Amino acid sequence: SPLTRKSFESQQKMKIVTPLQQKLQEKHKDDPKRLQQEMSALWKEHGVNPISGCLPMLLQWPILMSFFIVFRTTIEFRGSSFIPFWITDLSLPDHIIKLGFNIPMYGDGVGVLPVLMGISMFLTMRMSMASSEGSQKMMMYFMNGFFVIIFNSFPSGLTLYYTVYNFLSFQQQRSLQKKLQPSLVNKQQ
Repeated sequence: SPLTRKSFESQQKMKIVTPLQQKLQEKHKDDPKRLQQEMSALWKEHGVNPISGCLPMLLQWPILMSFFIVFRTTIEFRGSSFIPFWITDLSLPDHIIKLGFNIPMYGDGVGVLPVLMGISMFLTMRMSMASSEGSQKMMMYFMNGFFVIIFNSFPSGLTLYYTVYNFLSFQQQRSLQKKLQPSLVNKQQ
């Protein structure tokens, strides 16, 4: 939660600074050294660090990978039911329909949790990428679809964790957006 909050706050500040950066790039397009100095001053003035939006997400990657290993290999999760008639084994995918054949990267069944996770990722991305350009948005939507496909064959415990995390992150971003919006608009003026 604190890492997600920091990342989202940084993204919101970058939304304000981006138009100012573009003006500086136009003004100093022939002088890269001057451009870098002006950009540094702009970031310092607005309290923005371009790396601070990505760094918290990179720190979460080892946690996600360790959960992946734990849910797939821990013997205690095998046969552990979370929701009867649906998630009957946290170490296996939550397939509700068996296809009878295997699709590479997707698996041999259709799961509900990966679809719910895709919805949660879409909502979160839509909020955080509101000011992004077309090609960047398309890449994020592609990544969303890719995650749905690969998480379909992952353990349901991991997919459940990531889905709940995304929905909580979405709620956190909504509340932060309401809090930060007035203060960021004031800074911009």
